[in-house]
Amino acid sequence: MVNESAQGAAGVMCPGCGGSSVRTVEQARAEQKAGEKAGEKADWRSGGKPERGSLADRLAVSPGATDSFDSFMHFLEGMVFTGLGVGLAYTGVQQDKPLYTIGGVLLAVLLFVGTIVVIRGEARERVAVPRGELRAERLWRAGYYCSDCESVFCPDGSEWQGTLTPEQFKMLMWTEAGYADRLAHDDKAKEATVPAEALPRTEGPHRHV
Repeated sequence: MVNESAQGAAGVMCPGCGGSSVRTVEQARAEQKAGEKAGEKADWRSGGKPERGSLADRLAVSPGATDSFDSFMHFLEGMVFTGLGVGLAYTGVQQDKPLYTIGGVLLAVLLFVGTIVVIRGEARERVAVPRGELRAERLWRAGYYCSDCESVFCPDGSEWQGTLTPEQFKMLMWTEAGYADRLAHDDKAKEATVPAEALPRTEGPHRHV
């Protein structure tokens, strides 16, 4: 029986290995995520995000952005810890213990400033990530994934030439979108380099990978 993935890539052959086990990147990632959900890999500890190193993670179109509710919870947590610092400083004043007072004040200030920095960063992400996704999705929707040789390619070569590893493809997308700096330190895409010859001759303003 021919499934929808096979039908969606009918007639498309991998330029790297010549294989026909080809699906669109969108289909390949959706199937992987469905498999993870069935296997309960993407549980609450990962925030519902794909497991690190899985195909769904390697083909992710964006890092996602922290929603407003999570930011609010982060703010409350920060204020609770800031309050502990204030309490420590107050105890130092009451008991005439300068070290408690100084330590409490420093702790409260650092926690308060740190919380504000985190909240502001998350707010910027909620603006920047959706804007960048529009550029990344152009590449994402043009891509096809070959499961035989684990490569990604653009059939008509309009977005890039030849085959890329999933990590190179992710780096290309995220650089195009302007959020490559948000790749996790343990993400192999962070070290990936897209060959200059793979890019189209006519390069746009974001073609610096």
